[in-house]
Amino acid sequence: MSTKTIIYEQPLNELIRVCLRLEHLFKQLDVFLQNPNTDIQIQTIIRLTMDILNTLDRPDLKSKLSKEFNRHVTTFLRLKKNPGIDKNKLADTLKELQRLKNYFINTQGKIAQPLRTNEFLTNIRHSLLSPGGDSCIDAPGYFYWLNLPIKTRQKQICVWLSEFQEIRSAIELLLQIVRNSSEPQELIAEKGFYYETLSSKSPCQLIRVAIPKKTKLFPEISVSRYRINVRFIVPCTESHPKQTDKNIKFQLTKCVL
Repeated sequence: MSTKTIIYEQPLNELIRVCLRLEHLFKQLDVFLQNPNTDIQIQTIIRLTMDILNTLDRPDLKSKLSKEFNRHVTTFLRLKKNPGIDKNKLADTLKELQRLKNYFINTQGKIAQPLRTNEFLTNIRHSLLSPGGDSCIDAPGYFYWLNLPIKTRQKQICVWLSEFQEIRSAIELLLQIVRNSSEPQELIAEKGFYYETLSSKSPCQLIRVAIPKKTKLFPEISVSRYRINVRFIVPCTESHPKQTDKNIKFQLTKCVL
């Protein structure tokens, strides 16, 4: 899809939802890691790190990722006989899927477990449950750490963030596979509304709606296992936004794999 479009995504299962949220947090983290030289930047990095930990804080995530990677391995192995396939790229993808699957199977505890058993970070997580809870009033130990030399803090942050390396590789690979599984369709939403029934034989994992950036609308996407509803809304900050009454051209991708 063109860089002149805005892409809105809607997951159809909880695993893809978690992966999208993690991707969103990692992208924000990358921005602040480019030049983490101020106290505010460091504090934002810590807040994002805690948000990532909270998002990962579910006991079934490793098993779901392992099962999903195993399913993709089985699917891609069938593609080996396809004469039009890039065999080198397929081999690399299969190797990485197998590596990540084994990592999550063999790793003890939750993802990023060392960060969960770190008492300093645990205290920060508890403090951040309250608005402004990371101030010197509630978190004097954290306030002390924030006044250490910048190089000391940067070095410690690099150590902590290294615990996210494998989960980040996993979600990037999984979302890449899902997003590339289907081609977009050119469609029209009559009077700002589009409806489609989904096939139960080919479960959809992700819906992507793309519209030109110049279009002064945004889509509200409602999905289930059996249908897609897309309403194009006229944005408004003063009153309740309403659905447009114009026919809208857009691109729809149903990521099925």
